[in-house]
Amino acid sequence: MAWQNFFSRGSNHQKGVAILINPLFETTLENSSEDEDGRIVLINDYFNTFKFSLCNIYAPNNTALQKAFIENLTEILISKADISNLITVGDWNVTREAVDKKGGIQWKPSVYRDLLAAFMDELNLVDILRIKNPSKRCFTYESSALKMKSRIDFFLIPKSLISSTKTADIKTAIAPDHKAIRLFLKFENKKKGPGLWKFNNSLLNDDTFVNLITTNYPIICRKYAYLTNLKLKWEMIKMVIRSLTIPYAKNKAKNVRTLEKQLESRIESLENKIEANPDDGTDAEQQEYERLRTELRRIYEERADGAILRSKIRWIEHERNPQNISLIWSVEITIRKQ
Repeated sequence: MAWQNFFSRGSNHQKGVAILINPLFETTLENSSEDEDGRIVLINDYFNTFKFSLCNIYAPNNTALQKAFIENLTEILISKADISNLITVGDWNVTREAVDKKGGIQWKPSVYRDLLAAFMDELNLVDILRIKNPSKRCFTYESSALKMKSRIDFFLIPKSLISSTKTADIKTAIAPDHKAIRLFLKFENKKKGPGLWKFNNSLLNDDTFVNLITTNYPIICRKYAYLTNLKLKWEMIKMVIRSLTIPYAKNKAKNVRTLEKQLESRIESLENKIEANPDDGTDAEQQEYERLRTELRRIYEERADGAILRSKIRWIEHERNPQNISLIWSVEITIRKQ
């Protein structure tokens, strides 16, 4: 099954937002909308009988454009979204409170910040991470040049969904200046059985897997040498190869997920230590931090390569141009089914 993707395209070097829906999350799309400036994309979807709207935004950092952005966003959401079940997320390019900023110019309310507050009041939205963590200092963006950290990426949800929120947090990411943000909502759904298995071509670059098949292939051929029907013989050989491949692929994926969690945990631990005592950090800790980020980036890039390849194939199948596919910034949205 293919990922659903919806986007508002920006230029080659700026703007551009997208929403990707995991095929394992069974939804029925009602409609989608986007602006012409690469800053707003909105979908209206159904999960079973529950209708929700999901909007991803990228606000301008130019103060001259921010008022028009908020006005345009408000108009789009009021006219096209289900406000009662609206989840809006993105890089808002503003901090809502003093606790959301560290370093740089001293924080003070801006005109755009007040416009965002009025927007939230009008649509009855709340900053869910701040609701869950009223006084916690946490940041999603860091500028080494300005020696400043801030929380400018966040989810806004209706007050009615607060009780359905399991977790809202910030996660380590490989982007040079932004972290990922996550929102977990509780939805009930029937447990889904295993889907159709498909061979992952990336295993052909795995020397251990290639050696496994190369070693076993002659044995498998000898096992079915008595079959005279060549089609049946080939199907039996494929069946055994599949029985070797599936557990190997599952175990490999499990090991990668375990390693990913370990890396994220260690990176977060080092980040907290360095942030708490910036003058006490050692070169060894900084080197370990960079090494772990590089290793985590490799895992993300391998996963992204597979996603981009599958996306290009789908675009070609639908006679679309697969060029200019890019990842702008990372916001992870996970809706867990229970």
